[in-house]
Amino acid sequence: MALNDAIRLTGIRAYGTHGVLEVEHVQRQEFVVDVELLLDTDRAAHTDDISHTINYALVADEIVAVIEGEHCDLIETLAHRILNRIMDPRIVSAEVVVHKPHAPIEHPFSDVSVSIMREGPLFAEQQRNYVIAIGSNLDNPEEHVRRAIAELSDFGEWVDDVSSLYRTKPVLAPGQDTQPDYINAVVSITSPTPPMAMLEFLHMVEDSHGRQRSEHWGARTLDLDIINVSGITSDYPVLLLPHPRAHQRRFVLEPWLEIDPQAKLNGTAIAQLLDTVSDQHVVKVGFGDGN
Repeated sequence: MALNDAIRLTGIRAYGTHGVLEVEHVQRQEFVVDVELLLDTDRAAHTDDISHTINYALVADEIVAVIEGEHCDLIETLAHRILNRIMDPRIVSAEVVVHKPHAPIEHPFSDVSVSIMREGPLFAEQQRNYVIAIGSNLDNPEEHVRRAIAELSDFGEWVDDVSSLYRTKPVLAPGQDTQPDYINAVVSITSPTPPMAMLEFLHMVEDSHGRQRSEHWGARTLDLDIINVSGITSDYPVLLLPHPRAHQRRFVLEPWLEIDPQAKLNGTAIAQLLDTVSDQHVVKVGFGDGN
C-alpha cells in the first residue's frame, strides 16, 4: 500500500464567531484552514473512481460547515472539531492547520495558527478488543485452527478467550463445487495493534498455512477474519467493520456468543441474530484451547 500519498487543501476560507472576547461571540471574522490527508491512492488510480478516495470537495464543505457552525473560544477547539468532522477510515493520518489572520493582537503580526495531527482510526495504536473468526476445511483443518490460535498468542497479543471448535457446512456460491466441512472458532483479543497492522499480520499467518486466494469462497487451509473491533466502524473496502456478513453466519455467531454472552453486532444482541440463522448446520466438536 502506498501510504505516503497525500491530498492537500490549502486556504479554505470561511467566517465564524470563534474567540474568547465577547465581540468575537457575535461578530464574524475570517478563518483559513489547510488540510493534509495521507492515504493510499492506488485503488482510486486503478479504478478512476472517486468513491475509492477522499472527495476533497466534500472535505472543503465540512470544513466550512464547522467554521460557520457552533461558537468555540479557542482555535485549538476549532481545529479538533474540523479534524473529527473530516476523519475517514481510509486516512492514514491527517493534519489540520487553522489560521486566524485577524486575531485581536495589539502588535504587528502576520498570522496566528494552530496545527494538529492525528493518525486515522485504522492506523492508530490504541488498546482495543478484536473479535477474530478462524476457519479451515483443507489439510487437517483442526490442526490449522489450533496452530492459528497459538500463533495469535505468539504474536504478543493478549488472547482473552477462545471458543470451542465447531464443524460447519461450507457456504457456497450458486453452482460452486462441493467442499469439505469447515472447522471454525472465534477468539477475543485485546491489543494495541492498529487494525490495518492486525489485518496484515493475519494475512501473513494465512499465507504461512498455504492459503490460496484463487476462488471466492473457495476451500482454504486457513481463513482469518476480523469480525469486530471495539469503537471502530469502517466502510474502507480493504477492511469493512463490523464484518458485513457476520450477522448471516452461524459459524461466527455461535462461537462468539459462547465466549461473550453479552456481545452485540451493530447494536443487536448476538443471541437475537442467532435465531435468524438457526437453519445453518453447526456442531460443537471440541475445545479450542488445546484441552
